[in-house]
Amino acid sequence: MKRKKGKKFMIFLSVLLLLLIVPFLYSLQTKNPLGTGYNSGLFLADQVEFFQDLSYEKEGEIQREHEIFKEQIKMIEEAQKFLLLDIFLYNDEYDREKMEYPAQVKEMTDVLIQKKKDNPEMPIVFITDPINNFYGAYEQKHLTRLKEAGIEVHVTDHNKMKDSNPLFSGLYRGYIQWFGTSGKGWIPNFFDKEGPKVNLRSILKLANFKGNHRKVMVSDNVGFVSSSNPHDPSGYHSNVAIKFNGTAVEKLLESELILLEKVPEAMTNYRAQQIIEAYDFVTILTEEAIEKSLIQHIKESEKGNQIWVGAFYISDFDILKALGEAADRGVDVKIVADLNKDAFGIEKNGTPNRPALTELVEKHPTIQVRWYNTHGEQYHTKMMYFQREKGLNNTAILGSGNFTRRNLKGYNLETNVELTMEEGILDQDIQNYFEKIWNNQGGEYTLPMEEYKEENSFLRILWKIQEKTGLCTW
Repeated sequence: MKRKKGKKFMIFLSVLLLLLIVPFLYSLQTKNPLGTGYNSGLFLADQVEFFQDLSYEKEGEIQREHEIFKEQIKMIEEAQKFLLLDIFLYNDEYDREKMEYPAQVKEMTDVLIQKKKDNPEMPIVFITDPINNFYGAYEQKHLTRLKEAGIEVHVTDHNKMKDSNPLFSGLYRGYIQWFGTSGKGWIPNFFDKEGPKVNLRSILKLANFKGNHRKVMVSDNVGFVSSSNPHDPSGYHSNVAIKFNGTAVEKLLESELILLEKVPEAMTNYRAQQIIEAYDFVTILTEEAIEKSLIQHIKESEKGNQIWVGAFYISDFDILKALGEAADRGVDVKIVADLNKDAFGIEKNGTPNRPALTELVEKHPTIQVRWYNTHGEQYHTKMMYFQREKGLNNTAILGSGNFTRRNLKGYNLETNVELTMEEGILDQDIQNYFEKIWNNQGGEYTLPMEEYKEENSFLRILWKIQEKTGLCTW
């Protein structure tokens, strides 16, 4: 009798393990849509402009010098034949009792609706992430307004994306996703306590930790790639962006059209104006192609060169290793990083930046780090700038991709621009940006590494586990 019970238990245990292991193995094999991990190649561009948003302290007062949102609105107003926007965060949900932010989402929605009203035949496509609808628990009001105005709204299907959290996502794919996420909610909204309530199924979808994280705008005139979301609670963040024209705009559009099932004819037939003579080159990079280019430029940096890093998140093991090795061979590596202490009114524990960069400096003492001195907002920039010794072919890579496993190894959807520049206005603008915040020119932008050096041994272990497994929001 005991043998039979033992045998039944072993059969039960085997079945249970299969039910757990098979979905996990399937999750490890998932991939992003065909056409991601895109490298457009190098294209001439002129009228390339660098934009920056900076929040900082000066003489005890918080200053806001923001350019990006105004330029995005201008781009919408000047479009003539089509518009495509791919925006990660696009909602106005936050706790209004604690703080107040610029009403960017309403303003952009109003401008888009007016554009469609004035140009009813012009195709306007708006791609976004399901986070704005709390993963299907409800429809965000401004997205509803866009739809009702005749603008095409596409919410990215996370089920078609690579799983970044396979310990959970396999189980989600196998046993939970079939129940959907819509329906009456009863759980208070994490983002806005006055907002629509959500249900458990939408929270479980959130726990897959994946997203269409791109911040792209394309018109028949220009391309615009940013680290910035036109999102009310992000309204005071510090960010960077780039605007450009030429064939690279065509390639940027091409990288976006893979997300659409049906492409408007004006976009299918679009051909950008070719630039014959210019001093700057643009390359469009998405997903894994971003990391490949970053690693290549870091490895090619020589003694006497300089690498500037502006990082909201930096935790990717390969990036950290490459930066350490560059410093060891005499490259001047300077990193400005967010303190990872603020997230829309929620206090964070400093991971991954503080433990990751504390350890990096301990291993490679010539690397210099300064923390961006935030006051409730975030230093949301994601940029590396490579200065060559002779000033020729300086390179900047910037956009939506944080320097983390999720952002650089094909788990999120990401878009960056690589700029190859000779000494000129664009190159000088980017150099001035880093020197200003590093040296606190005209205000207090950054703080010494020592002020937030991370000594907590638990956090030094935790960030590595999170980075390796995907059990984190970054």
